[in-house]
Amino acid sequence: MSALYIALIVLSLIHTTYFVLAVLHPNNRKKKFNKESYSIEHIVCFKNETKFIEKKLKNCYELSYPDLHHTFVNDNSTDDTLELLEKYKGDNTNLISNDEDLGKNCSQIRSVRETNSDLILFTDANVFLEKNALDHIVSAFDEDTGGVCGNVTVTTDMSHQDMIGKYWETEKIIKEFQSSFGAVIGFDGGFYCVKRDCYNLTGKNQLSDFETAFLIFQQGKQTKYVRDAMAVEQEKRTLRSSFMARVRASNRVFSSFKRIFRYIKQLRRNIIIHFTFYKLVRYSLVILSVLSLPFIVADMIAISPFLLLVFAIPPVHRVIFESIALCIGAFLVLTGKEYVTWSNKKA
Repeated sequence: MSALYIALIVLSLIHTTYFVLAVLHPNNRKKKFNKESYSIEHIVCFKNETKFIEKKLKNCYELSYPDLHHTFVNDNSTDDTLELLEKYKGDNTNLISNDEDLGKNCSQIRSVRETNSDLILFTDANVFLEKNALDHIVSAFDEDTGGVCGNVTVTTDMSHQDMIGKYWETEKIIKEFQSSFGAVIGFDGGFYCVKRDCYNLTGKNQLSDFETAFLIFQQGKQTKYVRDAMAVEQEKRTLRSSFMARVRASNRVFSSFKRIFRYIKQLRRNIIIHFTFYKLVRYSLVILSVLSLPFIVADMIAISPFLLLVFAIPPVHRVIFESIALCIGAFLVLTGKEYVTWSNKKA
């Protein structure tokens, strides 16, 4: 048991050190004005998203970028998604409706194959970009850059953040740190942009935002994060729905690890270093913490049963529940289970 605690401490120190390095790393951001012009295909996939459609499409058509075309995909929704997309879509828009559940990956891949635009922009139905966000995204592209992600603030009602939203603010510090090395380890799925020639996603099981970045690394290209390219994501989940979402996300992340390990030796050394200290150490720490939980509880009871009251603190039990969900997702990978299609149901 003491060895278990030592391992926990070591992993915690490694992960903390990585975060401290990210905080202390000098911010050498320079305003960059890319004079090269790009055409952009903006792809949004919808699955039972009636509550966001009108607002989302209004936001899409307010973006200031000149050479912008939209593709909206209805993935066999069971509510009024298709009708609302037809009602509110404007010019420069291609509307695709799947007759069966293809999932987000296949919907995106299909849309990319139908465009010749220079850049492919992916946003989620519940993500709303600032008017000039694309100007900032485009400014980060150069010959060596294959993909760029923006600055997404996660809110419950467009104004307030819960614990998950506040957690994602710390992730931005890490992304900016990685960006200085051209090594952002996975994009924010709600808002990222990829060069058409660098988009190599082909499988329905691939974790689109995460593995797209690694397929870019495999080509010897860089990925970046742009703080000034701002957007807001509106998301509010119950503890139960958050638990299941974490199970699915964890399952897909660990499945993606298996695929990445097949070609990891082809990647640059700094990519492997960031991947190890950012992802592998973190997930190892979470799994080990869950496995240690029975021993931790037993030791707390031995000291004083009142110490168990700490588990009644909302942030504490939420972290524990989501950590357990992550472990379940990892276990499902061992059984061969991998989530593919969307989880949204008609309300």
